[in-house]
Amino acid sequence: MIGPVLENERVRKPIRVLRQWMDRTRARVRRWHSREDGSWRTRTDPVRGRKHALREEVGYWRDWLANAGGKWAAEYAYRFDPAAEVADPALRELLAASPRDEVSVLDVGSGPVSTVGYRFPGKSIALVPVDPLADEYDRLLARAAVVPPVRVLRADGEHLLEQLGRDRFDIAYARNALDHAVDPLAIIENMVAVVRPGGNILLRHVRNEAVRQAYVQLHQWNFDRHDGHLVAWRPGETTDVTAALAGRADVRCYLEPAEEDGATEWVVCVIHRHADQPLATS
Repeated sequence: MIGPVLENERVRKPIRVLRQWMDRTRARVRRWHSREDGSWRTRTDPVRGRKHALREEVGYWRDWLANAGGKWAAEYAYRFDPAAEVADPALRELLAASPRDEVSVLDVGSGPVSTVGYRFPGKSIALVPVDPLADEYDRLLARAAVVPPVRVLRADGEHLLEQLGRDRFDIAYARNALDHAVDPLAIIENMVAVVRPGGNILLRHVRNEAVRQAYVQLHQWNFDRHDGHLVAWRPGETTDVTAALAGRADVRCYLEPAEEDGATEWVVCVIHRHADQPLATS
């Protein structure tokens, strides 16, 4: 089970950026009052109302870029800093364990600029951020007159394999993005397919985020750990991701505090694609 202890300020500082991101997410939901009486616009399935939710997502990032992150200026600075070191502790472990000098990392659902970071001691990172709203984000970046260290490519999570190709990356990463999906299992299976045999997928999501956010806007799926298994669920539908990947990949999940008081937790999952088990051609 991965659970690193951070021992130096160089790593603690970017981790504070992750905590700041959590505060930003909560504030972001508070401003999404779509009805005249100020009540939440709760969605009842991942498809119905999605176009409106995507417009709201673009609107949020427009404001974020126009105000250089506003209250979350430290996160903004981190994302746009080409010298920013990888902060995610689980991702750091995977990078450190990689036998390659250059490690290719796919960031799925990155937003307009990746949160992964661009440097890691002793490694060269070949980062490829993707997002289905990349074209919209390009327009927002141009309007804000800023250029990300790595440009985001347009790709839908459910079609990663056909858009990017099989066996391409060392690591595929997603942070609090798959709860926005129409079909999170399809995206995870595509992430497994686009990493090389023996590669890894790292998923970091706030535990039961859709419940916490009352199923507003893009928050439609919950991730949790049950009996050691990664589970994606919403009312009336539950998927055991660990069982679905059996025979193709090993899945290790653990819970990690997202805040110092432990009130919010991350569900962190490392999915290791079997080196001797190529995926069947779809």
